Amino acid sequence: MTGSIHVDGNRRVLLVNPPIADTVEVEQQDMVTAVEPFGLLRLATHFRDAGCAVDYLDCLRDPALEGRLRRHVRKVLPCGNLDEEGISKEIHHFGLDAMLLGARLRSLPAPDVIGIGSIFTWHGDPVRETVEVCRSVFPRARIVVGGNVATLCPDEAARFGADEVFRGDVDGAVFAPTAADLIADRYTDFLRMIKGCPNRCSYCVTHCLNDDRVVARPPGEVFDELVAKKAANGTRNFILYDDYVLYRQGTYLDPLLDRIAEARLDIALEFALGFAANKVTGKLADRLRAAGVERVILALETLREEESRAMHRPHHVEGFVRAVELLKARGFKGRNLRAFYLIGLPNQTTDEILRAILFLYSLGVTPSLTTYTLTPRSGDMARYGHLAKGRALDELGPCLWRFAHPGMRVRELDAIYRYFHEKFFPLSRIMASSTADPVICAMQEILRNGRHQPEKW
Repeated sequence: MTGSIHVDGNRRVLLVNPPIADTVEVEQQDMVTAVEPFGLLRLATHFRDAGCAVDYLDCLRDPALEGRLRRHVRKVLPCGNLDEEGISKEIHHFGLDAMLLGARLRSLPAPDVIGIGSIFTWHGDPVRETVEVCRSVFPRARIVVGGNVATLCPDEAARFGADEVFRGDVDGAVFAPTAADLIADRYTDFLRMIKGCPNRCSYCVTHCLNDDRVVARPPGEVFDELVAKKAANGTRNFILYDDYVLYRQGTYLDPLLDRIAEARLDIALEFALGFAANKVTGKLADRLRAAGVERVILALETLREEESRAMHRPHHVEGFVRAVELLKARGFKGRNLRAFYLIGLPNQTTDEILRAILFLYSLGVTPSLTTYTLTPRSGDMARYGHLAKGRALDELGPCLWRFAHPGMRVRELDAIYRYFHEKFFPLSRIMASSTADPVICAMQEILRNGRHQPEKW
């Protein structure tokens, strides 16, 4: 759905990227500031174009943090498999705390409207606190909460105390360029060509966020934006967070890649949400290489055929292996060839996860381990919603491993994520390791018996 945030020209807008509350793993894996809040950065351009003065406060990157993101423990929450393992984890506050946030707000001009965005459904507490601090400093401002949380969980977002819960996208901002002057790293910027996805993967909420629609803009516009940003800012790294970049590939992606290759722009291009393996061809791999794509990510998610069908995944293992071989033949390998793989799924086992990681290593692919969480309005609510009944949204945070069980323990999941997420190891190194670590020992047993290969599944 789309709508408008009514702001008359010549008024002042403050956009706030709030703090987050999560387990220590997000810091250990450098995930807290891995992605700029490009939705807010597009809104900044949108409101500027409407004649508004725009201020921007990023609670996760503000200089007042002095490099210390983790501030204090907000609460302690139980992990899955609690009865057997008895493990709970501290939920840390990352970003400006209430005192620092208040001080930073008081240093800014009084706004007419404050827009607060939030992406993940388990980060609601810091958003609520941000609303409270903004209200105390600027009591006359109209406060609007938007983003994924507002769209997926409007009733929950209504309890944050804002004046308005904005669901969906702001008209005119979907394809607005990011406000490059607000990005700390001027050498990296974000582009968008396609929003929405025609697939209905059970664990995903993209179709909910986009009202089952896919919208796109001409590749020529994307190319012109890229060229203009490179000329103005010296930007070299461009990241596209398109939901399904292969949508009508011949109309959108192929022409964009061809224009970039022909222009010889000396840039690095990345498609952060990956490619459906069944759509990868030799011609696409050639285009990616020619256009300056240095790293390719494939969406694998699961190796189990029955799980893949239940997820409504658009491809299976045979297509994945074929895509890997095509990409490796064009020089993509190791850390520059990755695969999304879900861990922590209900009914998954540690043995299954380890076999999958070894299978990826055997192909020369780096695993990008996606920590599973049950998201409101996803198709998986029909399958697994009963397992989370009565749980608050923050109790479904991914590294709490809500669906751990005796065959997939929290300690094992923590170790697997810490050891192997976005890391590549030759199988020979794993086999040669002299250790009593149960995870590594289990991997060595799998390798000795060849159980990482598809014919042994």
